[in-house]
Amino acid sequence: MKKYGLLIAFVVIVSVFAGYLLYNNSHKTQRENQESQSQKSTINDNSTSQNNTTDENNDSNSESVNTSDKQNQNLVAENHNADLINQTVSLAKEGKVINCDFVTGKTTIDDIEKVYGTPDKQEYISSAKGTYTTFTDKGLVFGFNKGMQVFETRSFDPRLQAISRSDIEKVLGEAPYKATISGTPSQTVLGYTMNSDYKLEFVISNTTNLVDHVNVLYPRATVNSMADDPGRQW
Repeated sequence: MKKYGLLIAFVVIVSVFAGYLLYNNSHKTQRENQESQSQKSTINDNSTSQNNTTDENNDSNSESVNTSDKQNQNLVAENHNADLINQTVSLAKEGKVINCDFVTGKTTIDDIEKVYGTPDKQEYISSAKGTYTTFTDKGLVFGFNKGMQVFETRSFDPRLQAISRSDIEKVLGEAPYKATISGTPSQTVLGYTMNSDYKLEFVISNTTNLVDHVNVLYPRATVNSMADDPGRQW
């Protein structure tokens, strides 16, 4: 009996010790898993924070690039318009506009119709001292006197219509002649004297503040000595 009692006691002790080991290992494993999950969570949080920072930096860089691109585009447009204005001035000094080789003051309307054909529209405008003929597909209008001499050429070239009033005044300064033309929309005329023969007018829409058309005027051909009419100055 004594032997059986010792054996039972030994088995109980072994069982308790084994249970303790199992509990300790289980608790240790659980603690390690918790620490691992905590580390992963910390890594993920750091990664998310880094990604957010990177996204913010990318957004900031993208906005900076877009702003720079717009500034460059505006600068290119301003330089292009400045070149176009200078070209318009150079041609106006010769009595020409950029999309026409006919010289204002040295050409008759017959010369023009031989090249361009029948005009789309023709009307007499007393306040302008002559008859105006329109060639729509050419973007041109010519004013001529009773002797058929062209005294004014108007260009509606689309390239000119990208020029703003501020572009003009930056290149040529404040216009010595200004006038307002009533209508819808109303227009402002900025006039510059080119030389003793020609004057250049930029006609600007007051709605868009952009050029509608450009006029090259030869005032001398608007004079009517027979009617004691001094003609136009602008």
